[in-house]
Amino acid sequence: MNQTVPQIDPELEAERRLLEAAIAEARADPRPGVPHEEVRADLLREIERLNRKISGH
Repeated sequence: MNQTVPQIDPELEAERRLLEAAIAEARADPRPGVPHEEVRADLLREIERLNRKISGH
């Protein structure tokens, strides 16, 4: 019985490895974590700023 080996997309594999490395680096960082709510609020402010910039205000 022949079984085909699934082909791995090289770009997806590279992205997976980079993500693994980033996660390992973040876990090794001794600094305290930033609360999710604070990160979310910062991102929302940045999105609003960029939207204003795009609209010319």
